[in-house]
Amino acid sequence: MAGKALGLGEHGEIEAIPQKRDGAGKWKRAVHHRSAERWRARVYFRGFDGITREISRFGKTRRAAIENVEDALKEQPSLGAALEGMTPSTPVPLAGELWLEQIKRPESKLSAETIDDYERAFKNHVKGKSSTLRGLTLKQANDPQRLRLFLQEVADRRGTGAAKMARQVMSGILWMAVDDGVFTVNATRMVRPVKAKVKKQTVRQAQHDHQRAYTAEEADAVMAYADKLAIDEAANPRTLRKWATTADLNAFMKGTGARIGEARGMSWEDVDLLTGWALILGTKTEGSRRAVRMPSWLLERIRERGARYGVEGLIFPSPHQTDDPWKPWDQSNCNKAVRHILDGAEMPWAIPHTWRRTVAKRLEEAGWDLSDIADQLGHGDPSMTADHYLERDLMGRGDSRAADIL
Repeated sequence: MAGKALGLGEHGEIEAIPQKRDGAGKWKRAVHHRSAERWRARVYFRGFDGITREISRFGKTRRAAIENVEDALKEQPSLGAALEGMTPSTPVPLAGELWLEQIKRPESKLSAETIDDYERAFKNHVKGKSSTLRGLTLKQANDPQRLRLFLQEVADRRGTGAAKMARQVMSGILWMAVDDGVFTVNATRMVRPVKAKVKKQTVRQAQHDHQRAYTAEEADAVMAYADKLAIDEAANPRTLRKWATTADLNAFMKGTGARIGEARGMSWEDVDLLTGWALILGTKTEGSRRAVRMPSWLLERIRERGARYGVEGLIFPSPHQTDDPWKPWDQSNCNKAVRHILDGAEMPWAIPHTWRRTVAKRLEEAGWDLSDIADQLGHGDPSMTADHYLERDLMGRGDSRAADIL
């Protein structure tokens, strides 16, 4: 069975081997340790450049050889030493670790979900075994041609979306280097977005329609199916809790246009059950933080949920952890539950984001200005709303009027 993969700066167990010379004078493994003329100790160490190397030292005794290896490990570059700052010779994997430490700080204003996405992309694409950048220094990586080839390789192997995320990660790392005075230019700015030669899609993904909004009948059908599962008398209490949470989560997205990640992170402290205002903290940027007023039907539903499960912790916590109201619902499990609802309602083309597109469409039909719709959705740039949600290029209030429409 394969051993645990080494993290940056980690090493495996030290192995010591007895050796003696053969008739030709070459060092060979001794049959018995009592006949050893020397000992060879070795260990595998993964440096902050992401490369695993063998460190080997010798000694007259087993203990001496092991101590020599331990001394060699102490001489390896440490993360603590690297924290003094980036330099042109800093290995890309180490620079990425330093950047991740910075974006985890409060002043980055990034959500935990966004940080997780960046950390996953860094691990999989930048410092992964197949990465063409993992063995390079920052100076070598800050090159438009190298970056373009790296991103094209990621796109062809993992898809256009993966390449887009890898680009954001490398851009962040290099901008930190620019801020630290290491470079004057971030080379990612000179690299155009890349796309996979062949678009990779699963059969299910091919069915998804990212441009379509629900009709009123379709939206009602989704909620009807979700509510049906939530009152299934044949289900056990734990399962009922999961489907009730899923139904209420869908209702919240329908009534506010919140992203699924934003809804999952809502706490009871973020809603006013008297006035119906909800503070959505956002999962993208500081601009996605906003206050919206819930429609009366949604406010009543959230009040009922609070009366049933309590008003402490998260509004939509993990339905499996009844003793911890602050336990977040695992993103993958939550998505699977929502997917089950959409498939059961015979909407295989729909995705959780369809609710946001539907809200945008409804508000546009009600005569809202573009900038107001953008405020409701948490878009800092109204052109994002126009281009990706309303399919128009017009530049146009988010206030309590949405509650009267949704």
